Amino acid sequence: MNRIDKKHLHIFYIEEEPDLGKELKRNRIRDIAARVFARNGFERTTIRGIAEKGDISAASIYYYFDSKEELLYQILDETMSTGLKLIKNIAKKELNPKEQLIEILRMHTITAIDFDKMKLLVHEQNCLTPDHRDALRLKQKKYMSQLTKVFESLKKSNQMRDLDPKVCAFAFFGMVSWAYRWFNPDGDMSTQQLAENFTEIFTKGIFLNP
Repeated sequence: MNRIDKKHLHIFYIEEEPDLGKELKRNRIRDIAARVFARNGFERTTIRGIAEKGDISAASIYYYFDSKEELLYQILDETMSTGLKLIKNIAKKELNPKEQLIEILRMHTITAIDFDKMKLLVHEQNCLTPDHRDALRLKQKKYMSQLTKVFESLKKSNQMRDLDPKVCAFAFFGMVSWAYRWFNPDGDMSTQQLAENFTEIFTKGIFLNP
């Protein structure tokens, strides 16, 4: 039997503590992996590298995730599921279409500032298996469908210019989702200020009476 390094012994004891909860540990591993994947790229990342970065054992990762690909999928699926849940919750509120769009834009901006996960969502989907890729794309389609409906409502109520609602939805998604490439959350502008700027830029471009 392989000898276990003493510096890793505490990890096995921690895993036996029921109060920490499996989901808490799973989330921690996903967060660590997202940082490593975003920095090195999926192909150049190993489970051992993720383990070393998080000061955990590779065995701990394999306990919760069957493979490196499964780990990436769960990171991306969690990101899309969270966004889809938030946009559906906004749709349930008693808001007019303009108010819905503004709240969605602010929500999407704030969630997109998780740069590591957003970078993976934009660049690493092709590393997934066909089944996982299809499952993720289905959630993306549902998200875009919810967003497109808001633009359709704005157009039907004559609150926006004569623009294609689907084009508006993709333009919206692209503008916010690529912010990770240039926005510095530790810089002079806060995330909230960024959301307000995006809201101003986007709504002034489509609303007839902004």
